[in-house]
Amino acid sequence: MKLKTLQIGTDLREYFQYSCNFAPLTVCIDNFDDYFHKEWSCHWHDDIEFGIVQKGIVQFIIFCGQEQFYKELHQGDGIFINSACLHSAKALVPDTVIAEFALPISFFQKHFGNLAHQIVQPVIKSEVTDSIFKVQNVDDKTLLSSIQEICFISDKEIGYELHFIEMVCKIWRLLTIRILQNKQTEKFSTTNRVQEQRMKQLLSFIHTYYSEHISIDDIAKSAAISRTECFRCFQTILKKSPTKYLTEYRLSMATMLLVNTDRTLSDISSSCGFNSLSYFGKVFREQCGLSPNKYREYFSNRNGTRII
Repeated sequence: MKLKTLQIGTDLREYFQYSCNFAPLTVCIDNFDDYFHKEWSCHWHDDIEFGIVQKGIVQFIIFCGQEQFYKELHQGDGIFINSACLHSAKALVPDTVIAEFALPISFFQKHFGNLAHQIVQPVIKSEVTDSIFKVQNVDDKTLLSSIQEICFISDKEIGYELHFIEMVCKIWRLLTIRILQNKQTEKFSTTNRVQEQRMKQLLSFIHTYYSEHISIDDIAKSAAISRTECFRCFQTILKKSPTKYLTEYRLSMATMLLVNTDRTLSDISSSCGFNSLSYFGKVFREQCGLSPNKYREYFSNRNGTRII
């Protein structure tokens, strides 16, 4: 398995690369040390996602309008993230690793045809945003072992394609039972949907135009709200100002480019929306504790590979 870089689109949606033709499924092993502030910033995806912590501690935040649900996962704990759920994740200790897999709804359409609708809808339309599986809970052991198994299936084994399909079906059956029985799930109330959609609009604008010179007024206009309401929305949901979020997002893009490309610092600085190389270096050192060059050197050597 190899480490994954989050592919976030211009609408704040995470896009997964599916390499399996027989079953649109992606499996990744992520070390949070490879991400800015050991964190996946607030994002969403149409795909259904499952994860299980291999080492360390992960804190997921599920955003539901003005509410945030904090889920702390330790080694052996797992999580299900429903389609279109706005969420973020952060490692609470160094060297935190999570194994995860994601699949689109088309997985079921591909393999079950007309039956896909009745298989998928009980979960997708349940208004359940997520579900947590704890290693100490006896009722969770089968789900956890199944998620672990699917994340480490080798494409060298005989019939591995069937193994993947078998395990996905098993996990989905157990999850459906769990959700219908309403165990350990968070529901997304209808009253929160407007706030959540507004937040997506604001963040979508930032993710689209972060490389340009944009102001708070520009961000607010993207959701047809006032400057004051824009600040209120960010503070209420993300607990930070839009300015701080924009800077952090620009830095997160810069760290990925530093480690995964050979682009010059000047090029990275301008493409990530910083006015000058000196300002980029100043902000980077303040936030990361290292200069951009030192950051590149440390993480490139640790990962051992570079994409040119």
